[in-house]
Amino acid sequence: MHRRQADFYQEAHDRPGLLKLALTAEAGPWQQGAALDFLAALPDDVPALLGDLVGLSLSRGWALVVRQAIDRIPHDDLVPLLEPLIVERLDSADDDEYRLLAELLVHVEAWELLGRLVSRALDTDDPGTREVAEDFTQSYSPMWLFKPNP
Repeated sequence: MHRRQADFYQEAHDRPGLLKLALTAEAGPWQQGAALDFLAALPDDVPALLGDLVGLSLSRGWALVVRQAIDRIPHDDLVPLLEPLIVERLDSADDDEYRLLAELLVHVEAWELLGRLVSRALDTDDPGTREVAEDFTQSYSPMWLFKPNP
């Protein structure tokens, strides 16, 4: 398997494009799993696929593996890339998606962005979404309220 991963890494003409196709629901779980295994082993393509990975992180079956792949991006590079993707999804997110996005942010320790998500969740009319905000405020608010000294 490692030899095949190395061959793919070295010889594929459009690795991100092929991986992007493999991550789609239409590709099926086997190809999605293979793409995620590849990204876990060789994460160079993760930043280019971040939007697709955030979308896939909303699937409970893939959430943990996708979070681990996303977390391979260095934190200082990740948060600015992740911010517009998260904010964009909040416009149409239901309470389950809010929770999964919040769990992603906790996993990658994007505390300030988690605070913004919670703030938006508190402003919704949906009781389930407000419950997500309350859960994450209770557990994590010290993380986004704490400002370390430079």
